[in-house]
Amino acid sequence: MLKNLLDACGAALAFYVVGYAFAFGGQEETTATTFLGYKGFASAGLSPSFWFFEYTFSATSVTIVAGTLAERCQMVAYLCYSVALAGFVYPVVAHSVWSNNGFLSVSNTENPLLGIGSIDFAGSGVVHVTGGATALLATIILGPRRGRFYDAQGDPLETPNPFPGHSVALQLLGTMILWFGWFGFNPGSALILGIDKAGEVAAVAAVSTALSGAAGGITALFTNLYLVERFTGEPYFSILHAMNGSLSGLVAVTC
Repeated sequence: MLKNLLDACGAALAFYVVGYAFAFGGQEETTATTFLGYKGFASAGLSPSFWFFEYTFSATSVTIVAGTLAERCQMVAYLCYSVALAGFVYPVVAHSVWSNNGFLSVSNTENPLLGIGSIDFAGSGVVHVTGGATALLATIILGPRRGRFYDAQGDPLETPNPFPGHSVALQLLGTMILWFGWFGFNPGSALILGIDKAGEVAAVAAVSTALSGAAGGITALFTNLYLVERFTGEPYFSILHAMNGSLSGLVAVTC
C-alpha cells in the first residue's frame, strides 16, 4: 500500500515539475515533429483541468508496476522509480502519441505514422503498455521473491512455493474501485476531444467500458470453471479469475 501512495506522490510532483512540459509543452506553437515538449516547466501556463486529467494517466502507468515488485525493492528506490517514470519516461510516450507534434500522433499534420498516425483513445498503449513493459523489465532485473524457487540455503525447490494474496476482500474492493475509476478514464478521454458530440461519444465509451469489464469477468470465470472441471473433476468458481478477467477486459477496451 505504501508503494501505491508513493506512486501518487512521486507522480504528482514529477509530472507537475517536468512531466507535463515534456509531454505537451509547446505543441500549440509549432507543427514540426518533436521528440519532447520544450516549455511549460513547473506547469507554467497550464490548464489545471487538463493537467489533472493527464496526471491521472501518468499515475496509473506508474502504479501498474507496484504489484510486480512486492517484497523486491526498497521504498526509497521505488520512489525514485516513480519520479523517473512519471517525469521522464511516460512523457516521452505520451508526447509521441497524444501531442500534436508527436511522430506517432494522428494529430501530426506534417508526418503522421504511415500517413494516418497512431490512434490510442484512452491509453491502452500509452498507459498500460508503458506500465506493463516497465513491470516486466523490473521483474527480470530484480528476480523472483525470496523463497519462491529456492530455499534458505539457495538450493532449488522441487515445486515453487505459492504466494497467495493475503485478502480476497481487499482484492475485490480494489477491482471494483478500478472499474469505477475506468468510467472517468475512458469517457473522460472523449470529453477532451473538443468535438460537438463529445457527450455522445463519452456515453458510448461508458457503455463499452461496462460491457467489456462484464464480458471479461464472465469469460474468465467460466473458462476457468471448464478447465478445472476437465482436469481435476472438481469444478469451482474462482473469484480471482473473474477479477483478473474483468480487469483484462477493461484494459482491452481502453484502446
